[in-house]
Amino acid sequence: MQSLANKVAIVTGGGRGIGRAIALALAEKGCLVVVVARTRAEVEQVAAEATAAGGKAIAYITDMADGASLSALYTSVTHDMGAIDILINNAGVVTPVGPFATLDVQQWVQAIQINLIGVFHLTRLCLPEMQSRRWGRIINVSSGAGSGTGLGHGNAYSVTKAGLDMLTKNLAAELAGSGVTMNAFWPGLVDTAMQTYVRTLPVDQTGQQVHNLFSDWHSSGLLQGPERPARLTIAMLESSINGEIIDIDAPRGLELLGVI
Repeated sequence: MQSLANKVAIVTGGGRGIGRAIALALAEKGCLVVVVARTRAEVEQVAAEATAAGGKAIAYITDMADGASLSALYTSVTHDMGAIDILINNAGVVTPVGPFATLDVQQWVQAIQINLIGVFHLTRLCLPEMQSRRWGRIINVSSGAGSGTGLGHGNAYSVTKAGLDMLTKNLAAELAGSGVTMNAFWPGLVDTAMQTYVRTLPVDQTGQQVHNLFSDWHSSGLLQGPERPARLTIAMLESSINGEIIDIDAPRGLELLGVI
């Protein structure tokens, strides 16, 4: 098992939900956590929570769709804290949602920028130093919506998550044996702001099937807290696995969680 103590870790989308839970879990493991998101109040709150609990965390305001903002983040973090050891690519948007012919083109492009190109850009910045030190961990928070036919009326989200899974597998193959690993996981049904947003959209925007699914997940109590995917993240980071796309509810995910 790899020790995570004193590792510098970036968590994008760290201001709430799964990102927040991962940031707090990393702080508990002794990491210096860089909590990244667009909303200042959220990332500062998470950093304060981690610090109050005895961890170490710093808040950064960054736009995943802006390459210059990501470059500035990388420069600031490496200057202030040193080389980045762990990168958690969690930030993402589900918008635009709606029938394909009604989707706003600029919103669709924005989703690709945030969910996929932003991940590429930040990974590209962090990777060379990881490779030179022969140690690094990169985890992409993906979704089962990137498999099969994807999320109905969520074309951009599904396309980006499918792309994220392929980016993970392709780069992991290149990194094999380097000491740097790249993996992804599907967090399952988690009670997040995305779930709330989709559930409250008009039916003509989501489609009846998606509306019923999201409503039923909520009303039946199937939505779980974000602490479970955070535990999976820690288990993945402490291992040496590489190139895996892990479904948290499948046997491999349950194995890493210590359930089976």
